[in-house]
Amino acid sequence: MLDLIESGAVNNRSKPIDRGVTIAGLLVGTRRLYDHAHENPTLQLKSATYTHSAAVLGKLTKFVAINSAVEVDLTGQINAEVVGDVHVGAVGGAVDFMRVAAAALDGHAIVALPSTARNGTVSRIVARSATGVTTAARSDADLVVTEFGVAELRGRSIGERARALAAIAHPAFREELLSAAPTLT
Repeated sequence: MLDLIESGAVNNRSKPIDRGVTIAGLLVGTRRLYDHAHENPTLQLKSATYTHSAAVLGKLTKFVAINSAVEVDLTGQINAEVVGDVHVGAVGGAVDFMRVAAAALDGHAIVALPSTARNGTVSRIVARSATGVTTAARSDADLVVTEFGVAELRGRSIGERARALAAIAHPAFREELLSAAPTLT
């Protein structure tokens, strides 16, 4: 983000709230980031009661939320917390951001993930989530992105979702996913 801010690509001038200011809940990075943040009036840290508030976020038009996931099943259910029996994520703001972005004027909720894990041996687009929905319900799914493209899920039937998600899975897993897919209507 710092490169984008310093280049002027992110300037916060068009926001209807907190104009000209980057708002964050926490900073994790390099000495360069911390030096940039130190006593910088164009960067403010605020609590999650502000940064995750639907009332605050809902004031932002063209709001885009980008989250990651462990896996997405063919119906659009999103697991961003559990691998097998191990919790790798925590309760966070993914659902808050996804729901507000999907409801925002010209907004989008994006889930971005690589198509595979374990050196390409495991698909992260799966027929059915083995661990269930941990982050968002399928009704919250909007756009899912892998290195093979974008699956637009909002307003789509289960069959349309399955086809769109299989199309962005790694090619080695597409046929298997389509054969295991829910009814493709």
